[in-house]
Amino acid sequence: MANTLILLLLALGASQAQQKTAQKPQPAKPPSVNCPEAQTSKACHSFKQLLDAQDKDILHSLSLPPSYVCFRPGEDAFLIVNVEEPRPYGWKKLDDNGVEEQQFKSSVKLTEYKEGVFNSIKNGREVWRRSSPDDEPLFYSEATEGLFKGLKIVVDEAEITIDYPFNNQNGGTTQYSLTIRRSTGRFIEAFTSEITHTTTQSGSCLIYR
Repeated sequence: MANTLILLLLALGASQAQQKTAQKPQPAKPPSVNCPEAQTSKACHSFKQLLDAQDKDILHSLSLPPSYVCFRPGEDAFLIVNVEEPRPYGWKKLDDNGVEEQQFKSSVKLTEYKEGVFNSIKNGREVWRRSSPDDEPLFYSEATEGLFKGLKIVVDEAEITIDYPFNNQNGGTTQYSLTIRRSTGRFIEAFTSEITHTTTQSGSCLIYR
């Protein structure tokens, strides 16, 4: 009788363990992506490789919606733009010389990957501004000093614009500009230096909301 009771307890314990294992939440599968465009196939495949490998940095970026993944045509390079949008709550009212304004602390981040590895990051921390809850908020950030000196970011309902200077291979300075249409994900990049004329290229971004 004692042996039978022991066997029953062991069986019950095994059954409970199996139930706990079955109930254990499974990690979310990373979103899938196709790479149909020939011009951006290198960049897209690098992004897809990181996504399939469940790269922690990539998954973290996509977990901060909305995220825009932009593939640079003809290069093995892609950009990820993260926009921390304002929430309904958390706005602070300010009164500046009799002008009322509401502000929401936030940030916009641009990360660049080349050849499948991290290349650079730009981060603008500022506030969204609006005159009243009925107005469309505007994000504006301009760094005048520090690590991201010269970085300027503007985000409104329609577009994202990011500008910054960088040192080029000729020993001069190139002014970079990125504009993304938020509704479609279409983007334009512009590079302007003292020696060469402005060069532009365009493409499309995947949007993760």
